[in-house]
Amino acid sequence: MAKPNFFNENLNRSYPFKVGTVDLTKAVAGAVTLANLPDEFIVDCGFVLGPLSEFSEQLNQVYLSRISRPTSTTILFEFSCDAWGVSKPLIFTRHSTDPDFTSEYVESQQDSVSESTDSCSEPDWSGYLVTGSTAALFSMITMGQNIIRQATEAVVETTLIQNLYNNQVVSISLANADRTRAVRPEACPALEWNFLPGQVFIQTSCLQGDLIFRPGYNCTISQLGQTNTLQLQAIEEAGAGQPCEQVPKFPAETAPTNTENELFEGDHYCNEVLRTINGLQGPGLTIYAGTGVSIVPAENELTIDINLRDLSLCTYSAVSESL
Repeated sequence: MAKPNFFNENLNRSYPFKVGTVDLTKAVAGAVTLANLPDEFIVDCGFVLGPLSEFSEQLNQVYLSRISRPTSTTILFEFSCDAWGVSKPLIFTRHSTDPDFTSEYVESQQDSVSESTDSCSEPDWSGYLVTGSTAALFSMITMGQNIIRQATEAVVETTLIQNLYNNQVVSISLANADRTRAVRPEACPALEWNFLPGQVFIQTSCLQGDLIFRPGYNCTISQLGQTNTLQLQAIEEAGAGQPCEQVPKFPAETAPTNTENELFEGDHYCNEVLRTINGLQGPGLTIYAGTGVSIVPAENELTIDINLRDLSLCTYSAVSESL
């Protein structure tokens, strides 16, 4: 927490900028540059780098990149960041009628492209700026003047930056991966669906705010306060229990158009098909008829007839005699 007279004290020091990046020259006369930025211009600032900013404390910086006076009554302060995920600067505005120590908070504006493709994303970054003497600003910066940063000037203190990159959930989306679809043998017509199988079916996206998680079929949800996490587990009969019928992956899911039943996967239930013979599994098995056995094929059926043909037979007399 700042001490009393914090802003007043900052009128006479380079804070909130790193030592050596401003006050490089103490020239009183001449045009203002960021190298000799007067201490009374800015007395405090702070920035929050968003969860999608890709900001790294070891690699990236926030800095004052431009001061301009486009009109007689307006001065603009432009701050930039060199992180990969930060595409827009933060621009703060001061008017000639603003009192000393005016504070302003702004958020970065999103590109129109990103807004259309990811409308629920957070701003790249945000920040606040507190300026010092308004009179000094408008007396030392002339109308039309544009002060641009050079080299490594006006770098903001690292302690004034809060980095949320990979530290915050932006939104939650719900989707289902496709189920395992039946594949027919090569000699049979392929199954046909009214949609393209193999997709990820998105139910909803961009869920934000206060959300309630409810366990579904054969599912349980646990909240772990120590790690601030939710754990979803598949447990038979848990949550909503066992479903009484097949649960569609998405509202418009239907069975194949050329199947005999209404199973979403296609073909038959597991207990309706032959899976193995003596431990041998398909999809292709060849069965040979040996001596004394014949195999008669029919529709979805094989008849194995043990007829003993071509075998040597032992004959017995039907008449018995006593000796």
